[in-house]
Amino acid sequence: MYDNLHKSVLLEELCDSIKIDSNKKNVIVDTTLWLAWHASKIVEKLNPWDTFIGFDADIKNLELAKKRLEETNKDNKVRIILINSNFVNLKKELQKVWIDKITGIYYDLWISSLHIDEKERWFSFRLEWPLDMRFDRTKWKTALDIINSYKKEDLRRIFLEYGEEPYCNQIAQKIVETRQKSKFETTKDLSDLIWKVSKFEKSKNRVFQALRIEVNNELENIETSIIDAITLLEKRGIIFVISFHSLEDRIVKNIFRKESRDCICKDIVCTCKHKKTLKKLNKKPILPTEKEIQENPRSRSAKARFAEKIV
Repeated sequence: MYDNLHKSVLLEELCDSIKIDSNKKNVIVDTTLWLAWHASKIVEKLNPWDTFIGFDADIKNLELAKKRLEETNKDNKVRIILINSNFVNLKKELQKVWIDKITGIYYDLWISSLHIDEKERWFSFRLEWPLDMRFDRTKWKTALDIINSYKKEDLRRIFLEYGEEPYCNQIAQKIVETRQKSKFETTKDLSDLIWKVSKFEKSKNRVFQALRIEVNNELENIETSIIDAITLLEKRGIIFVISFHSLEDRIVKNIFRKESRDCICKDIVCTCKHKKTLKKLNKKPILPTEKEIQENPRSRSAKARFAEKIV
């Protein structure tokens, strides 16, 4: 059932990179559980005394993932903890379950295929439904709020920064003009407007992506969570991040670069006193093979970077 809904990206590469030490208790964290595609393979590798922790802000994902992991962990050899929260709350949520150090952590920053393919998730523009786009339905801000209330300059900024949309200014202007007459309500309302302005299907992709990032504070959350994850890692622990957008990859690249250097200031004599905490384990990002791209076209934009904690 589950594998028909989604195909994991860089599955073997991730599983091979997360180290499982047979001589110690491993604590592995999946920050983007989705339906536990990566998680089920990791749990299979774990020792009987190990702990696996999965985060997901979407309660439906969490419920489905729990069923899959119960199948994988039938003999209850691994302690499994599932947390209904965004990974930006990583440190706080782990403290609640009395965990202050972990041996491995990974991120799959693509949205689940369920969010695109299931109409009640309201993420795609291909059918008509409410402008929502929240992973966590308990949060108040939706795509509808943004489209109907943001100033033109703010709309232009998010379409340009998060979507790299060439027609960002024209689309933002048209949105403001249109909502003065009638408020936006559905994905079709916005999709039709984008098409009238640009005549490019890719503009729809870019604008809806930008809205999703803004609604869920995705880029800020990624940076905060990865920095926290590095502080939580034990020595020789591994952090592995799969990104699907240049903005995401840049955040990961910059953090890993900073944390793999002893000095990050530009003074002749170092004044920052920064000490490196990571060893980068790949100079260039890991990319999906041609075979994986053919089998799963959604993997084509994936890039993975991983590093080892050294202190």
